[in-house]
Amino acid sequence: MNGEIGMLDVRRLALLRELEARGSIAAVSRALGISSSAISQQLTKLEVETGIPLTEQVGRSLQLTPAAQLLARRTDEAIAILEHAEAELEARRSRVQGVVRFAAFSTFAMRHLPEVLHRMATTHPDVVVEFTQVEPAESLEAVAGRRIDLAVTDKYPRIPRRVDATMTTTHLCRDDLAAYLPHAVSSLDDLGEVPWVFEPPGSDAHSWAVRMCREAGFEPVVRLHSPDLRLHYELCVSGVAAAFLPRMVLETPSLHLPLPAFSYAWPDADVVDLHRDVYAVTRRGARTRPAVAALLGHLKDVAEQPRTRTAPRSRRSSTSAR
Repeated sequence: MNGEIGMLDVRRLALLRELEARGSIAAVSRALGISSSAISQQLTKLEVETGIPLTEQVGRSLQLTPAAQLLARRTDEAIAILEHAEAELEARRSRVQGVVRFAAFSTFAMRHLPEVLHRMATTHPDVVVEFTQVEPAESLEAVAGRRIDLAVTDKYPRIPRRVDATMTTTHLCRDDLAAYLPHAVSSLDDLGEVPWVFEPPGSDAHSWAVRMCREAGFEPVVRLHSPDLRLHYELCVSGVAAAFLPRMVLETPSLHLPLPAFSYAWPDADVVDLHRDVYAVTRRGARTRPAVAALLGHLKDVAEQPRTRTAPRSRRSSTSAR
């Protein structure tokens, strides 16, 4: 022994944690944008540092050894401590500084991102905000994996979503949804004959829309899928498909979108779940950083601004023309 204390590389430990969470090096590569060979090299170096095997081949899959699983869990604890330390140091500075990595889904970004960034530049010019457009489920993974500091995500009624215990959520707003049709219909039964556009299968929005239709009493004919709700709008107003459209899309000032001509007053719309809730999600350690707290404050203020357009009120009529 020469008296030196060996230290494990935090970045390599983070890769190990990602491998545990994602299950394969290929999945880690896709998520982080790092080549599989580079990840393998770093994990090999980590094995040398620890002096024990960290992975084992089981059939065609690579799995973490029990020791590696324990190390991955301890990595979360270590990085959380480092985040708290970073937050404490930032709080001692006379000016709020630093980099905040921020992600949000497309409709929220289109509606609110310009105003949020303008406010941050005005009140905290020394804070750099790095933004990435990410779908809600992916953004939660990115927060958990510490690739971003704050994410804006949505949640649909009665669609469960697991949130990591190390995260905190802040409710930003409720975004009302309404059903719009490509043409007038005379009864609820006719909705089963109308083609619909939904978000991709497997998404919370798709599961919610299917459930809404089935609970109303018909099986939707879903011929089109897209995560872009602006495309949903265009398909609806052009007479191609019916769509559930959120208020957030229709009231984005830069788009100047007129309401579709035909809306449908959903049965029992006063009690059904025609909305989605929008949340900001952070890790507990990241939230204490002054720069992250500043961005979160602006997100809350901007999202709570008064509506510029009201969604159609629920009535028992089958259609209403603008």
